[in-house]
Amino acid sequence: MGRSDEFDDTSSLTGDLLGLDLEENDSVMTIGIDFGTTYSGVAWATASEFNKREINLITEWPDWPHEESKAPTQIYYEHDAIFWGYSVPRDSDPLAWFKLLLLKDEDLDQKIRSSEFIIRAKRKLRDENRSAVEVVADYLRALWGHTLEMIAKARGETILDGMSFHIVITVPAIWKGYARQSMRDAASKAGLLADRDAGKTRLSFVPEPEAAALASLSEPGFKVLPGGVYLICDAGGGTVDLITYRVSRVEPAIALDEAVEGIGGLCGGIFVDDAFERICKARMGTRWNYLSRNGIQEILKDEWEMGHKRHFKLQNASNEYIVSIPAEAFAKTGGFDDTSMEPHIKNGRIHFKGPDIQRAFEGSFSDIDKLIETQIQKATGNNTAVNGIILVGGLGSSRYLHQHLSDRYRKAGITVRSAICRGAIYKGFLDADRDDVSTQGLNIKSPISVSSTISRLSMGVRHTGFFDPSKHDAADRFWDSDEAAYKGEKISVGKPVRHNFYRIYSVNEFDGGLWEIFYQCGESSPPSVWSDGSVQRLCDLHTNTNIPSSALKDHTSADGKKTSKKKLEFDLEMVPSGASIEFGLYVGEKKQGSQAVKIEYE
Repeated sequence: MGRSDEFDDTSSLTGDLLGLDLEENDSVMTIGIDFGTTYSGVAWATASEFNKREINLITEWPDWPHEESKAPTQIYYEHDAIFWGYSVPRDSDPLAWFKLLLLKDEDLDQKIRSSEFIIRAKRKLRDENRSAVEVVADYLRALWGHTLEMIAKARGETILDGMSFHIVITVPAIWKGYARQSMRDAASKAGLLADRDAGKTRLSFVPEPEAAALASLSEPGFKVLPGGVYLICDAGGGTVDLITYRVSRVEPAIALDEAVEGIGGLCGGIFVDDAFERICKARMGTRWNYLSRNGIQEILKDEWEMGHKRHFKLQNASNEYIVSIPAEAFAKTGGFDDTSMEPHIKNGRIHFKGPDIQRAFEGSFSDIDKLIETQIQKATGNNTAVNGIILVGGLGSSRYLHQHLSDRYRKAGITVRSAICRGAIYKGFLDADRDDVSTQGLNIKSPISVSSTISRLSMGVRHTGFFDPSKHDAADRFWDSDEAAYKGEKISVGKPVRHNFYRIYSVNEFDGGLWEIFYQCGESSPPSVWSDGSVQRLCDLHTNTNIPSSALKDHTSADGKKTSKKKLEFDLEMVPSGASIEFGLYVGEKKQGSQAVKIEYE
């Protein structure tokens, strides 16, 4: 007699975003944080501002004289002092690319694991004796403090203190649940969820390409085609994420359905930077070793990041792209000229030609091409023709990437355009939780929403079900003495995301705690019999119901006989929310508070 379990599946989950049609109220402020691998930015708006498309973008940063939409995602520790963004000293060796360290090594391909960026970041973590979550928390704490300062400057401390917050953080679409949970832990450590007199702060996540789609497809002046299909390419500093939407409606507001399942990869702007650094090292030879940290920053930041990388376009092959070399590189070698090989060094400046600069982009662009081709082929396989490609993100603003993709897809009739993304704000106002009081009273008039997304996984819990000879194998059945009945196993496929369960306890065995394990299956057709190979543990849910064992119901077995056992009935709920699945537990109709529910990802 063998134990048999069922996998209660909730596949085909969709991330519906529902607008609210309530009375306008500006007591809630939505704050969108675009936490990037290389640069991070913040936008904010109240409901009335959002309705008027007046989204505020922070462009003023500590220790930086110019307006910029983002600040570097870098942090530097010196004794008890923490420097971040533009405040990091030029001659320091800051911690960077630490966002990628929230991923486990097994979720990074070999090329990324062996990247100098990752190796350098891991070494810095060890040197600082800090975890990736701690470093992300330190950066977010500084970014959040500056954000509150800028909002208070614009609105006043008193008004700000009277508003509750909904914080929305962008995350890569390829991130798994444990990485999003690490981001939530970091946000909590950073004080983003600290108690406020105005009420509880809500935190949610949005996949970076979904945020990009919400903002870019609703930009004024951009006319989407009814039935049109648009591929959003969010090319950031670390990840490049793709998502493809079909426009199901344009009036009274644009409605989007995900056309094919999105994909992503680690081939963003830092890999272009890495390639350019290697090109410079190869050309300068031993001179590179004489550069200080500040000297290296002059080349990689001033000359490259703020200059040629942004504005480069492949034009006449004879065009020159000049990079100045700090004088310290020539201190021990003498002479500022070297015409023994190309590109020539004249008067302490490298005279790159177009093909030299082009080489820095080739590896990243090759990977981006493969991602886009895969996405277009998926769409074509579903009898869906892509009408346009929209580029967003740091690398997405590259003139050369726009030129490269335009040339590549012009004959296919696919237009390519660039857009500015403030989509976390859209997500914040659209993603209304029916149990969240912070969204009550908002009269949202959004020009766009996502009607559905494509399920990536089947999710559910193991449970014991009654044996049904029409569904179960007799070899799997066993006798359950508590129920006085045979039980069996099946993985059912269905759309409901809330299911009822019960547990049987001996008298005084129940201590008020409940522990459930959620599982995931990535196969398009989940197996009908439990499989340890295809069904994997996703996360554990722990909760304290505060229900005394005396309050449990008496248990009656399947044959109608009253037993000495007690029974706890409860509902498990899984709610899709853009970048993640939110889990809930109900006893009766009462949802257990989030403070009593703890979720731990594998």
